[in-house]
Amino acid sequence: MVKGLNPARMRKRADFGRLASIGKVNPNTGKAIQGFVADFSIWYGDYTLTLSQRLAYHGLDESLARVIFIRHNTKVTEMYKVQLEGKLYDIQEIQADDGLTADGFDLIALKKVKISGK
Repeated sequence: MVKGLNPARMRKRADFGRLASIGKVNPNTGKAIQGFVADFSIWYGDYTLTLSQRLAYHGLDESLARVIFIRHNTKVTEMYKVQLEGKLYDIQEIQADDGLTADGFDLIALKKVKISGK
């Protein structure tokens, strides 16, 4: 779907994973503390949306934090959380390429995860 992006712009690593117990217990409640656990890592680049693309993605909803692009990868689904530069995001939408050509990329729209108490 997205062709002609320059792979040289893919200079950062995105960790894809899930929230799970990290082996620590909250001393006040005795419950397991949840944290981000990475399953795999992929090179990515930041993708800048035009105004019309921004409106198409989320209309007037300002919850969309950013859009990144990666090489087409069937492992990436909406079930994963994404950690970029220490910040955690939910995948809102994946605009996947067909993956038939060497220059195929996927766009991933991300929304910042709200952590209670922060």
